[in-house]
Amino acid sequence: MDLEKDNQEQSMIEIIQSSELNSIYFNAFGIGVSKNDILILLKRNGKPEAVLNASHITAKALVNSLDQALKKFEDDTNQKIPTSDELEKLMEEEDETN
Repeated sequence: MDLEKDNQEQSMIEIIQSSELNSIYFNAFGIGVSKNDILILLKRNGKPEAVLNASHITAKALVNSLDQALKKFEDDTNQKIPTSDELEKLMEEEDETN
């Protein structure tokens, strides 16, 4: 199983380094859900950048993988990454004290 995972990781690295795919940066998103799939609108600085369309199963697997990767990053760096909601609340609290 570890060999298969290593091969998948190596393939992913090769794809990323090949520059064959477009790279998309986003700092906001919107989500739409239907009975058949999930639509994710990626935005950069408030402007639409790309749309992802996935099955519910794939979307849930993506959420789980992202959660695991971010938890590992937080554990490895001993840093908690705040959510947008948490940052907004902190900024509101600071505005109230000023």
